[in-house]
Amino acid sequence: MKLDSNTELYFEFIKYCLKDEQDIPSFIKEMDWEGLYQFGKEQAILGILFKGIERLKDSAYKPSVAVIMKFYAYYNEIVKLNRQVYQDANKLSLDFKGKYGINTCIMKGQANALMYPDPWVRQPGDIDVWTDADTVDVIKLARQLNPKAELGYHHIEIEFLRTPVELHFFPSFMGNLFYEWRLRTFFDSKKSLQFQNKKALPDNLGSINCFTKDFDSVFQLSHLMHHFFFEGIGLRQMVDYFYLLKQGFTEEEKRQVVEVIKRVNMFKFATGVMYIMKESLGLEDKYLLMQPNARIGKMLEKEIVLAGNFGFYDTRFKFRGKSVYAQYLLELYRNLHFAIDFPSETVWGRPISRWWHMVYKAWLRYRARS
Repeated sequence: MKLDSNTELYFEFIKYCLKDEQDIPSFIKEMDWEGLYQFGKEQAILGILFKGIERLKDSAYKPSVAVIMKFYAYYNEIVKLNRQVYQDANKLSLDFKGKYGINTCIMKGQANALMYPDPWVRQPGDIDVWTDADTVDVIKLARQLNPKAELGYHHIEIEFLRTPVELHFFPSFMGNLFYEWRLRTFFDSKKSLQFQNKKALPDNLGSINCFTKDFDSVFQLSHLMHHFFFEGIGLRQMVDYFYLLKQGFTEEEKRQVVEVIKRVNMFKFATGVMYIMKESLGLEDKYLLMQPNARIGKMLEKEIVLAGNFGFYDTRFKFRGKSVYAQYLLELYRNLHFAIDFPSETVWGRPISRWWHMVYKAWLRYRARS
């Protein structure tokens, strides 16, 4: 899919926002600012866009006061939400360690926000937590904190703070069970280090444990891949990966990460992500993990534009509100479009693994009751 002229300008403006040293581009005189606002809302990156607009204060082509205030109001809400989520992440970390003797590590979300030049601009969601506790013990604790906690395949959702929480049994999973086993073997081999990587929160709001960058580069790629094949992915997740790669990897670190990516069968997908990093977001070659694949990258770019953040704005496929079985059939149909490039996920993977997920969750419920 060729991007329309307005969408091309939106991507160019995102590149400007992600490079603090870049001069004000001439193309902004053609910008549809209301369209950019809607695009940013769909992609959950309005905070990033606002920081770019702030740098246009001396430009004759900056947006109108009304548009600026619209962006500013949304940005203020993002800052308020971030403060609350940071506070809740710190409280959760302290309570789990102090009350239950459980070590925690914050995944995605606020851990990613700390990698941004401004830790307040990322639009937050819930709190994703990995613990060093046994899975059944995590489920029992979750039920204790919230009797209505909703059990998933790799996490349980609870509400006991102002921010919703997902307690993960393992960080992520693959559609193909064989490659998931390899991925989880990698996670387990690096697990202990993840609970020792403490990072300070802004404004003295406390601290949290975060993933090490080698672990995170594999984990977040698996998260991107999972959501690409279920619901959809947006630019917020891609910008997260952009800032993760900006942390910098030595050639040896890259080699080791790529070795794992190949072992878990994410290499082709990763080459498409590298295209997004370079062509859509403007990441320099020295930060890329491997050479980009333009064809796969354009496929990802198309899905990002059409689906928005987690597929919320996809008019082609609506997963929300459907039964588990309806979602299963819709996922099968949607993923047939990617079967030639990703058969292990779409043909030999998800159609089978979804049934395993149901059996596994039933087994977890049984064990948690005993």
